[in-house]
Amino acid sequence: MCARKIGLACLFAVLLPTASEALILYDTNSNSNTYNTSIPGSPTLDDPTATLWNNVVQIRKADGSPDASGVYLGNGFLLTANHVQGTRYFIQGVEYFLDTSFNSQKTPGMKRVENSQEQGLDLKVVKILAPPALDGIQMMNSSQSALNSYSLYIGWGVGKGTPQTTDPATQGWTWGTSATAAERWGRNWTFNTNYTFVDNPNVYLATAFDRTLFASPLSYNNDVFSLTLGDSGGGLFQYVSGQWMLAGIGTNVSVNGSSYYDRNAVSGGDQPDNSFFVSMPAQSQYVTATIPEPSAMALLLPPAIVVFAIRLRRSYT
Repeated sequence: MCARKIGLACLFAVLLPTASEALILYDTNSNSNTYNTSIPGSPTLDDPTATLWNNVVQIRKADGSPDASGVYLGNGFLLTANHVQGTRYFIQGVEYFLDTSFNSQKTPGMKRVENSQEQGLDLKVVKILAPPALDGIQMMNSSQSALNSYSLYIGWGVGKGTPQTTDPATQGWTWGTSATAAERWGRNWTFNTNYTFVDNPNVYLATAFDRTLFASPLSYNNDVFSLTLGDSGGGLFQYVSGQWMLAGIGTNVSVNGSSYYDRNAVSGGDQPDNSFFVSMPAQSQYVTATIPEPSAMALLLPPAIVVFAIRLRRSYT
């Protein structure tokens, strides 16, 4: 399985990732793009919760057309990919406007995340005014691993277009258009190693559009995903220590415009397309460093600890 046994075909496929992606699902009967556009009525532990669903932000262009995705972290801050260009932010269908007092001297309302060498990552923090009354999403940290793990992705991508009829035929789909952009979720399994690329400071998690996940013993069936246009900035989530946490931010794919579960049907075995996510275990510390205190502290600690810390601080001031 490519997600667990990284062979040469996989390595060749990911040498030059591109920054354009969206959610497509392995389902031969879902070309209408209505599959997984809402959370299950009775979710199991492997399904998205209302909190995850509600905290995934749709980012639109100035003219209101769909652009990309983001994740609401709490305290008025959301996280998205730095390459996202849209400037309008919608949470549960409500538009929220930039708090221009944040980073006011440079790019008001938003700030690119930098690592310890002051290299810009493909992440940016956005601050919104009058934020919604939603619980935030806690990011995974350096003491936790998101490798070789079951993962959910939620994003506002364009989804599936038409089945590919060129070589290799019937092995995947084109991407949809802005008319099919919608919030969707899917399942996958992260590779057992992080990825880095030359002259690129990001550390990535990766998944494959892996046909072996579609059946037993994992039985993901129609839920297996690959990123498509519009999913940039969406959230890869993992269930850790009794709660869903943000494991990565979707940023890249190995091939633009279509998603294949076998890009070369002539060669033996599958050569699936891959999706990439800026790793929170590797780089969430730089996200929190971008957010002013005490807001950054609140994003790192469970709610009960945050309340205690705030009370303790108040008692000594």
